[in-house]
Amino acid sequence: MSRRTKLVPQGTEQAERPELSERTERVAAPPLSLTLFWRGGQVARLELGKADAGALMADASLEAKAVHQALALLAAGRAARFPALPLCWDALPPFTADILRTLFAQVPAGQTVTYGQLAALAGHPGKARAVGQAMARNPWPLVVPCHRVLGAGGALTGYTNPHGLDLKALLLALESGQGAEG
Repeated sequence: MSRRTKLVPQGTEQAERPELSERTERVAAPPLSLTLFWRGGQVARLELGKADAGALMADASLEAKAVHQALALLAAGRAARFPALPLCWDALPPFTADILRTLFAQVPAGQTVTYGQLAALAGHPGKARAVGQAMARNPWPLVVPCHRVLGAGGALTGYTNPHGLDLKALLLALESGQGAEG
């Protein structure tokens, strides 16, 4: 029985290929920060927070540089388009992925929907509570904009970020064109 050997060009072993390893990159544009957690060449999750000072690592990836640029625009109350990041959609339960993909594709900056409206948009009418659970499980806040989802009647509810509803209100204000000081 012959044994097959996989030939790997010298210098391309998995441990040496950063796109296949785990890494963390933090970008900040006051008052916001985003930490990107990479795994296997995909963004496994993002951590959204507040920042007092701007930051971008010297060896930041092209994606992190583009995120930093978008974050700076958003913090200034200007239209910001986040780059197409390789998000790890396969790690999500199907319903959560369906809801988050619908949100990502159909609710642009400056607009909001209620949990019930998002359920209907995604083809799951009557599943507002389940949509709320999907929002709580969103691994990519800001990039997949769960802050744009409101309670019935437009109430600010259900933001699980450690900075709470104050951050949700800030994000909505920034997207409506108000700078960080506005």
